[in-house]
Amino acid sequence: MYLGHIAHPQPPLPAAIARGLAYLRDTDFSSMPPGRYPLDGENMIAIVQEPLTQPWETGMPEFHARYIDIQYLLDGEEAIGFAPANPALARVQDQLDGRDIAFVHPQPDESRLVLKPGMFAIFFPGELHKPCRAVTEPRPIRKVVIKIAAALLAG
Repeated sequence: MYLGHIAHPQPPLPAAIARGLAYLRDTDFSSMPPGRYPLDGENMIAIVQEPLTQPWETGMPEFHARYIDIQYLLDGEEAIGFAPANPALARVQDQLDGRDIAFVHPQPDESRLVLKPGMFAIFFPGELHKPCRAVTEPRPIRKVVIKIAAALLAG
């Protein structure tokens, strides 16, 4: 997991992640409607979202096997739960084959990340994250999730 702000210099990152961050930095999302935008076929996809955050106690942590997530907040405030990868956890819902997502029971030791506009969090395959949580009370947010095929990091 990596947490940062789009306006701050980043340390050297894998080329695919740097490309995703450059897209976030260089794109005007103000008039882009919610939806899915392929950037490199299925290798890199931008998903513009406008969800309503939910109470911290609700929802289940998720993880992916084939994709890295860059969760970038455009407007509002968002809490995201985080816990390290743990392959031993029982899956409550397993849709890894089709949708590349699986859910596990809430984790008592999960960390809480608070994102403000311009901040992003990068989650690698297997890492647990619970996005779209309310910091204080539910409110609408606007965000972009960049999905990057983990295979791009291999070569």
